[in-house]
Amino acid sequence: MNDFQDRGAVHQVVFRWDGNHGRQGTGMNAVAYSCEAERAEELGRELGPLLWVSGAAAARPSVVRTLSRDGDVLLVQRWPTTDRGGRPSTVSHVLIGDRGTLTVDRCLGLAYRGGWRKQEKAEQASGPLSEFDRADLEELAWSRLPDMLERLPEVEHALILATAELLRDPTQRVSLLLEERTPRDWPTPDAVPVVYLGLFLIFGTWLRQTWTFATYDTVDSHPLQLMSVPRWEPDAGGSGPLARIMGRKEANPRFEQKAALQLVRHLLSHREAPAGLPQLVKELPDGASLDWERRRARLKEILSADRTPPAGTRMPTPALRAEEPGPAPARDRDLQRDRDLQRTQDRGRDGDQAWDGDQHWHGNQHWDRGGEPTRAVIASEPYRASSPEPFAEPYPEPYPEPYVNPAPTLRPPNPNTPAQPLQPPAHSPNGHEAYTLRRNLCAYRRGDVMGQSVLLAELRRQPDELLLDELCSGELPPESVELVLDVLGEPHRVQARPLDLQQELCAEVLRNDLYFTPHGPGAEGRSGADRASRAAYLFSWAVAPHVREERHLPELRSLLYRLSRDTHPTTGNWLRQSIIEPPNGQVPDLPPDLWSRLLGNALLRAERPPSTTPSPQAPPSPRTAPAPMAPSQPPDVTPDPIGITTRLSDMINKPSCFLGILLVLGVVLVGLVLMLFL
Repeated sequence: MNDFQDRGAVHQVVFRWDGNHGRQGTGMNAVAYSCEAERAEELGRELGPLLWVSGAAAARPSVVRTLSRDGDVLLVQRWPTTDRGGRPSTVSHVLIGDRGTLTVDRCLGLAYRGGWRKQEKAEQASGPLSEFDRADLEELAWSRLPDMLERLPEVEHALILATAELLRDPTQRVSLLLEERTPRDWPTPDAVPVVYLGLFLIFGTWLRQTWTFATYDTVDSHPLQLMSVPRWEPDAGGSGPLARIMGRKEANPRFEQKAALQLVRHLLSHREAPAGLPQLVKELPDGASLDWERRRARLKEILSADRTPPAGTRMPTPALRAEEPGPAPARDRDLQRDRDLQRTQDRGRDGDQAWDGDQHWHGNQHWDRGGEPTRAVIASEPYRASSPEPFAEPYPEPYPEPYVNPAPTLRPPNPNTPAQPLQPPAHSPNGHEAYTLRRNLCAYRRGDVMGQSVLLAELRRQPDELLLDELCSGELPPESVELVLDVLGEPHRVQARPLDLQQELCAEVLRNDLYFTPHGPGAEGRSGADRASRAAYLFSWAVAPHVREERHLPELRSLLYRLSRDTHPTTGNWLRQSIIEPPNGQVPDLPPDLWSRLLGNALLRAERPPSTTPSPQAPPSPRTAPAPMAPSQPPDVTPDPIGITTRLSDMINKPSCFLGILLVLGVVLVGLVLMLFL
């Protein structure tokens, strides 16, 4: 029944917005297709959000390679456009073929330099189409591959970083950050397919994953192996582990970067060889299934012999072959391997010393073309660039290091600060420590008293920069987020924290709404009052000192507007403890317009008549909070709306309000005196 099973056939479908009908999932319709209409609609449902590219940074064409549910390759070329109403939209041209036809290297060749179809044709396509000419596709793809191979040295920097990540964890997805101003030695958007081609030539089938990619997108949350985005949003982890790679100045490469350097140098000397370097697919075929320590030991053994020719050497090799089922062995690689084995025997037991003593980082050749370190870092693993000295130490322990931390700054003690218990100084953790900390945080669950004590002790040893990175990772469970916030909120840390970190922390807390969910079920053992108290304390030290900062006002206005209109008792507790009666006695210096908004919302809540017989059939207006119901919690938890109104009125910095309150109080006092003495 599936008309795509005929080997070699390449069907095509064009998707674009064609009115408010068709599939409800994406709003897109298959307006032109060479297959059956039902099949085209089915593919549209499978592609789903991949047919849309939205957001301010969406105005860039891109290509996506993914698989259908029945195993066909879907190659999508996307362009930004507008619909009939002038609203931003996307038009997509999809090729459908088997894996032997739309191979990885062919798809990358088609994605390079403008794709395979002009946008105008996709905009105008309608009705039945013929199958796409396979010969034309092959000719176009192969005509571009030589230029892509020539450009591999341009993307060597990104190749080493991404290769190191995949060596450390072959199950990871990789996300490249494409900044508005491209750093030196970092790939430009048009070179992204070249990076992907280099990774494919290095790993081939070794990763045991299907090669899927997007040459450009606005988010990296899609279940694709390789992505490139202009910015990073918090990662929910729903599509699997993600390594985010960007450019930044660093030093001191770890084992996986050294191994990646040697593999990339081998690739640059054998650019036209079949996909999959022999060090991986032949000598370590099961490496992706091993744990990191065993894989690292095997890689060390394999790479200890210097099998890579000097940089710039070009050796004749067979033509590029990249069928996805797996690379065929090549005679030149067998000969090369025999020579390598002989070289290893000649060296005897000095292989490790040769690696560590003679293997230079070659920063001046590949990384420091202008006489200074280039920008390079991996968001989940630091890569250190441009080391002028050879590596003097043998292999360290495994370094899946998720963080990059500056050296700690010594600060003089504050004479006005109360004495704090002696704390071990914060230090810059090595890679193994940072990785272990992340793993323990992700595994922690409430109720593990011993684990909590150990984690708190370890967190208190870390610098604020690392704790903030943990908070921003989006990978921690709520229980671990609480622990990190508890440590960040310790008074001696709050007082010594530099302003730039204060600003970053404030922004992160506001982005997550103070990690406060008044209507949620709460974490295990957390009552509504407890959650409100924690959120209020977090507001007092992380947000309140910066409420006048212009950069935080939009998020702050949105947060206070929503919470001040919420009638939930837990929200009332938070307002009282954060704004009205902070435990530390320091009322936040909110801008006048925020005070006015808070008072107005409180007055609306106080004047709204209570609903005695609520009707279940009458849902509240989407823009109006529901009328307050009888409190389901103890009376001491429910805030008094009139009391909130009075306290807010007292804080309004207006002489008329102040004098009016004094007058009312005077009248009440006189009445009380008369009642007592008459």
